[in-house]
Amino acid sequence: MKLWYQPLTDKIASIFLLLSLLAVAVVGGVTFISAREALKQAAFDRLEVTASLKEEEISRWFEEQERDFLLITRSPDVQRSLVILLNPAETRSEHPATETILFDYWQRAVNLKPSLREVFLINRSNRVLLSTNKERVGEYEIMANVTYFEQVQPGEFFTPIFYLSADTGKPAVTLATPIRNPAGVRQGVVLAHVNLDRIDQIVRERSGLGKSGETYLVGSLTNKNTFISKQRSDQQDPATGLSSQGINAAMSGINGSGLYRNYQGKSVIGVYRWLDGQDVSLIVEMSQAEAFAPARQLAVTVVLVGLISAVLLSVCVHWLSRQLQLSRRQLENSSHQLEQKAQEAEAANRAKSAFLAHMSHELRTPLNAILGFAQVMERDPLLTDQQQESLTIINRSGEHLLGLINDVLEMSKIEAGKIVLRPAIFDLHSLLQTLREMFQIRAEAKKLNLQVNWAADLPQFVISDEGKLRQVLINLLGNAVKFTDVGGVTLAASYQHHHNADYLKFTIADTGCGIALAEQPQLFQPFLQSVIGAGTQEGTGLGLAISRQFVQLMGGEIHFSSQLNQGSTFSFQIKAELADHKPLALPTVGRVLSLAAGQPDYRILVVDDRPENRELLVTLLKTVGFQTQAAADGKAAIAGWQDWQPDLIWMDMLMPELDGYAATRYIKSQPGGQKTVIIALTATAFEEQQSQILAVGCDDFVHKPFREEMIFAKIADHLGVRYVRALPTAAAPHPHLLLTRESLQIMSSDWLARLHQAAIQVDAELITQLLSEVPAQQAQVAEAIAALVADFRFDEIIELTQDYSPS
Repeated sequence: MKLWYQPLTDKIASIFLLLSLLAVAVVGGVTFISAREALKQAAFDRLEVTASLKEEEISRWFEEQERDFLLITRSPDVQRSLVILLNPAETRSEHPATETILFDYWQRAVNLKPSLREVFLINRSNRVLLSTNKERVGEYEIMANVTYFEQVQPGEFFTPIFYLSADTGKPAVTLATPIRNPAGVRQGVVLAHVNLDRIDQIVRERSGLGKSGETYLVGSLTNKNTFISKQRSDQQDPATGLSSQGINAAMSGINGSGLYRNYQGKSVIGVYRWLDGQDVSLIVEMSQAEAFAPARQLAVTVVLVGLISAVLLSVCVHWLSRQLQLSRRQLENSSHQLEQKAQEAEAANRAKSAFLAHMSHELRTPLNAILGFAQVMERDPLLTDQQQESLTIINRSGEHLLGLINDVLEMSKIEAGKIVLRPAIFDLHSLLQTLREMFQIRAEAKKLNLQVNWAADLPQFVISDEGKLRQVLINLLGNAVKFTDVGGVTLAASYQHHHNADYLKFTIADTGCGIALAEQPQLFQPFLQSVIGAGTQEGTGLGLAISRQFVQLMGGEIHFSSQLNQGSTFSFQIKAELADHKPLALPTVGRVLSLAAGQPDYRILVVDDRPENRELLVTLLKTVGFQTQAAADGKAAIAGWQDWQPDLIWMDMLMPELDGYAATRYIKSQPGGQKTVIIALTATAFEEQQSQILAVGCDDFVHKPFREEMIFAKIADHLGVRYVRALPTAAAPHPHLLLTRESLQIMSSDWLARLHQAAIQVDAELITQLLSEVPAQQAQVAEAIAALVADFRFDEIIELTQDYSPS
């Protein structure tokens, strides 16, 4: 059966399952990508450490061989002996004695230094004159390249030679130093074949490389790359002509790392180094499959858990929807049953709405659709009062959920370095007065004395980030009131000018429980709470950490002092500029109903890869009279612009195929493209991304989730559109009764204990049931408690009923 012909309850269950699966896919993908990046960096770090250690050991080994070689070739006695053997003018009778002395000296050196396999002397014709291997005396050394030795400048004593051994057929290294006459002409060469067993041990050490790790040395032999030493010596003959991104880069003298295919064609993550002093390259690699295996396992686990959860939750929603259908059929029997079942259905709907709201908190885009369509539905003139009130509750709950999402993401933005200041002119006196009114009720409920004082010279209008300053003050005042049971809380504000800058200083002092000395060093650490704070079972431990970051961002530093059972004092100062005029007051306007008469037919193109987002904006714009079209990606947006020539485009910036950045850049580069207004509409743009959005050609931007008034205001700003608006409506007044512990004494201790437990559980439905037990003559008490529940101020209910907490 097609979705549109299914009952409404089945539609709800199907859509919920679809959104749940989408959320699982997104979370699984993001988890894999994030874990893969973290594992890649960790693997690079591990390989870099291994390469550095091996490079250091190899360099140290070569230095030791060089030192030993120079000791047995550059001493004065050895040099005199070499001159005698190489100088044809010398008496031939001296040669045997000289050869014997030099042979005995070199033989002892070879016995003492196992890494020196053979030391020998050749003349200009490459004939071996003397060798620790007597069988080679008189032979010709075929590996000696006369041209190569001629390139060793006078004054240089040493050079390593890399070649393929004629004896073993394996790579070998020979150390050589030329012997020159006073005129600088080479007369012969002293050479020493080096034993590479120690190099093999260093290379084959597998610490930190896992099961697939491999280390090898590569050198150049007759313009071909070949192994000097490698992790596994399973090849009888060394491979030549080796090639890979790492080998080629290292042999070119480049040090680096990356993901590539190795000489065997396997995908690896590798680090490569050029050892300049030894003229060889060091490669350390690990297979990508092993390096990224934990990321795949984590992603699979997340997806499996998510799918199981989504299925279970979908079954619950489907079951709940079926129960609602049965209830509605039974309600048709009588008016009394109808009223009773309607109340049950309403309670079930509230529970379901709360449940769905909690499930959608991880995705801002679905939240945008929920809030947006709720605003569109409020525009329906046929709504009943009850339906209008229900939509108001949905909007208020959505805004609260959005606030919670933003609070949780605040610390992530801080750690990512994406929090920036938004300075603007604001009324500082009004802010302090608002904070006094905000916390006065909570303070009076606990019988605390709350004072908000500011110095006589405190400027009224300043330029700073009002939102971040408000958040810091709310966090500190909230903690002060929460942890103070006797005495009071004081907020003091003052103005200072020093070092050619203006500063605002704030001090919050309380007479509360204080902070233990052992807990003070970790007070500003994220997610860490004091013992007393954790005992309240409130908060996440982020308030003070966010406050310190905000204060530092505003050019200040936060300090505190505290004594256990005596109180605490927090103080901070921030940079601010004095304003020379008042902030502009925003006019109170009513909701947009339609376009004013006598205007052109405005064409608006909506571009978004999410169908629900396109439908939301198209529906909203059509409601007031705009001509609209929709496009699902950047290519469709370009085609729509070319065929339809819209006046304004709402452009989503992150889309598959062709994103909003490329589409905007293309449209603005075409003839006539500058006439079309393009406004970016994105859920992921941070403050620092605004310049990037404007740089590609966008005329403005709006963040998701958005309010309809912002959409209409941006269109009016750029196109000069005029609207017909409804008259502004005043907000409903809150109950004026001030709740105190004494005002709740009208109820029994058992009732107050149950109210305290329901507030701890944040169970609004249970509190509503308890309020039905309040006598009619005490309706103001019930209304005041209901107002706290509507504003999600369960903490105040907990404080008022603290005396009735079960021990």
